Amino acid sequence: MIGYTMVGTHDLKAAGNFYDKVLGVLGAKRSLEGDTFIVWSVTPDQPSFSVCLPFNGQESSAGNGVMTSFNAMSPEQVDEFYQAAIDNGATCEGNPGERTPGFYIGYLRDPDGNKFAAFNYTGDLGG
Repeated sequence: MIGYTMVGTHDLKAAGNFYDKVLGVLGAKRSLEGDTFIVWSVTPDQPSFSVCLPFNGQESSAGNGVMTSFNAMSPEQVDEFYQAAIDNGATCEGNPGERTPGFYIGYLRDPDGNKFAAFNYTGDLGG
């Protein structure tokens, strides 16, 4: 259902360097970029993530209640992702840990203040 998500940045080069390191933990690489945006993906048939300089030329801002969450293959990969983010300038919004049975997640904010997370879910989806 989701094709891609995008967050704003004040500094495209710095955001690119940050997400190269953090998303690299999940195997994502830059798949498209221009003068005002960068896109990362693992494969072309999966959703991608991007950062951009706002089209209207105004300052970017983090949305209240907005978060992008990245799917990790294991709790250990969540921990690695979280640590890579912290090591590269992110701030903690919730240490990695199990929140409900089978749902392991760590919450962060990137240097522009955008909230994001990595999670691993091994629980029952029900249905």
